[in-house]
Amino acid sequence: MISALGLPMGNSILIGMNVIWGAPEWLIPAAIVASLLIGLTLWNYARSPSAGWVRWLAAGLKITAIVLATVCLLQPMQSSERARPKANLLPILVDRSQSMNLKASSMSESRRDRVEDLFSNQNAWLRRMEQDFDVRGYTFADRTEKTSFAATSNFQLDPANENVSNLKSSLNSISERFSGRPIAGLMLFTDGNPTDLPSADFDWKSMGIPIYPVLPGESDVIADIGIRDISVRQTDFESAPVSVRVQFESTGDERDLVVVLQDQEEPDFKQERKVTLKSGESSGEVTFQCRPTKPGLRLFTATVFAARDREAFSDVTNLSAVESRFEATAVNNQRVVAVDRAAGPYRILYVAGRPNWEFKFLRRALSADAEIQLVGLMRIANKEPKFSFRDQGVSETNSLFRGVDDREAELAQQYDEPVMIRMGVKESEELSDGFPESDEELFAYHAIILDDIEPEFFSEDQLLLLRQFVSVRGGGLLMLGGQESFSGKSFSESTLGELSAVYGPRSSQESLTDEYQFSMTREGMLEPWLRLRDNEADENTRLNELPHLTTVNSVGDVKPGAFVLAEMVRGDGKTLPAIVAHRFGKGRTAAMPLGDLWRWSMHRPAKAEGDARDDPAQMWRQIAHWLVGEVPRRVEARVEKNAETDAAIDLVITVRDEAFLPLDNANIELTVTPIGGEPLVLQVTPDDQSAGVYRTTYWADQPGAYRVSASVAGPDDAPIGNAETGWTSEPEVREFQNLALNRDLLQSIADQTGGKVIDDDELDSFATELPTQKVPVTEMWTHPLWHSAWWMTAMIACLCSEWGIRRWKGLA
Repeated sequence: MISALGLPMGNSILIGMNVIWGAPEWLIPAAIVASLLIGLTLWNYARSPSAGWVRWLAAGLKITAIVLATVCLLQPMQSSERARPKANLLPILVDRSQSMNLKASSMSESRRDRVEDLFSNQNAWLRRMEQDFDVRGYTFADRTEKTSFAATSNFQLDPANENVSNLKSSLNSISERFSGRPIAGLMLFTDGNPTDLPSADFDWKSMGIPIYPVLPGESDVIADIGIRDISVRQTDFESAPVSVRVQFESTGDERDLVVVLQDQEEPDFKQERKVTLKSGESSGEVTFQCRPTKPGLRLFTATVFAARDREAFSDVTNLSAVESRFEATAVNNQRVVAVDRAAGPYRILYVAGRPNWEFKFLRRALSADAEIQLVGLMRIANKEPKFSFRDQGVSETNSLFRGVDDREAELAQQYDEPVMIRMGVKESEELSDGFPESDEELFAYHAIILDDIEPEFFSEDQLLLLRQFVSVRGGGLLMLGGQESFSGKSFSESTLGELSAVYGPRSSQESLTDEYQFSMTREGMLEPWLRLRDNEADENTRLNELPHLTTVNSVGDVKPGAFVLAEMVRGDGKTLPAIVAHRFGKGRTAAMPLGDLWRWSMHRPAKAEGDARDDPAQMWRQIAHWLVGEVPRRVEARVEKNAETDAAIDLVITVRDEAFLPLDNANIELTVTPIGGEPLVLQVTPDDQSAGVYRTTYWADQPGAYRVSASVAGPDDAPIGNAETGWTSEPEVREFQNLALNRDLLQSIADQTGGKVIDDDELDSFATELPTQKVPVTEMWTHPLWHSAWWMTAMIACLCSEWGIRRWKGLA
């Protein structure tokens, strides 16, 4: 019987796990002969007259030679386990994305060139791998493709510059492709900067195979200037409603940088900031505050570059041809951001209990804003009950209209009805019956302002409708102060009291007359719609110059969850709430129990020469924009990230009927237009989970900006409305987010999968080591220790050294 070692099983003895004796039958004769020879050697040298150390050194050398010769008779052999040739798979995965073109310095070769050199026919490691394993070659970028790594030919990566590195999906693809088959491991050639980076708690062990990342020996720092992040914040601050924050980084020696923000559709709109980084700083940020001239979707381009490299970046709209000695790549020097400022018109219904100055200044302020339409419903006479005691000539009309001829008979009001005046209506029938009594009519407005009006003015159905307007429709509600506002038990127990951000007063006192100074709280300072200056110091100066107010409604405590944004400070230091806001259902409400805000318009402080600002008007416009800013529309469009891939975008359209209930049978025409490209009409399908929601998926195969427009009609083809939005696709941003090798990620992948990180100059030793590692299919092999040059050399060296010592000391 023959063992896996190729030796007769009956005549072989296993020593430990690595050494066996091939001829154990020679053990006793060899031991006897060796003992005799060793004994004769010791006896001979014991009689020698030479110095002790010389005798025993020579004796030791001769005894060593005798032992080696004796062991040689037993035929010692080393056995070990190794990978069976060609029985195990070895996938090799190479990154072909655009980031592989980077160079660590201007004089070095790129990562792509380095990988191609590693696979050239001059490298022995690949030939060794192909001898021991079934090597399969693959490249990856946006998808995994098969390639050939023939050791007899020069390997070249696909020159296509793909700006996606889907490392995780590529590893998954290979793991699934060879599932159930023996895999020795996977060699990975990449910079470690994937664009599909999973969550931090992702376990790479789920790949099921050892991964061996191969890294070039390059510096961890690459000199470059780039944008790390860009974000947009929109507020109701009228002077600068859009804030664009640009975060940049300089990993080289450049300290003086220039950041430029430009509107793609308006070349004249351009802002520039110069930044000097301090010693030791490598990053910074710049915030641009701007006011786009038009509403709707706007596209802004942010660019950063070295100040002395301005000429190379003279055309910031085209960086593909930029060649700069300060940049490893110009791709990450620019970002495009979409700003979607929803366009109007927004409609606000103003309801007042009596004519006052407040409406005059509010109407004048909003007339300068093309996005907001103010509709007024003002009571100029209260209800006057009928009473005709023995008076046969009593008039059937309100005495205010006595004497009006028959041609104006429609203006005549009955005694038991208040006299109302409509202002700013779109059509003659609008508000002809007073405050709306149906949701279709009331929900056509985006916000409501109640000024000096008592709860008894509304019927119970109207109050419930007003509650639905805020909680269901998501409208805004502002309650101003006055003689009839926030007063008595009737307010506290009514729907208006429920909607209000403050409770009704505890006492019967209706208003407090004194001199009050308007002051903003810390929460109010954080709300851009309340500020009129762009910094706290100027804002405090403005507040200190405001005229004092004299009429403030007495109110109760602030409701839980509400925020006090401004206060009125009396001379004795006592404070009363001036502006309180909170959320109510889908909408928001605010209480301003102030009775004479018009004083700020009538008694304005003196302004510096050339200062044309109208602070009270700006205040009203900002409050109006806050009221309507988050109010839902019947048709809304938004862009969502696709859950499965970064290359696709989900487009979501929400449609509501006149009562703002979900509409499931709408007809939608959705058009996607790449900026500079041809429009594409997409089909949408109803969402399976939400009523009134329609979805479709768009695959953005080209980087750039995209505009989305949705035109929606009802089931009877009657138009419902339009919506517009957009997004930017910049896969190269993720590709060049980090330029240096991500050693930490690759080390984590290797540790979790049971592999290890390999330097590319150690591939030859790794090719020798890998077949001896733990792999699925192995075989036992033996190697004769005695049948080797070093064994014979050791014996001859010992004998020659012993003979030389004897001749040297005259012992021969």
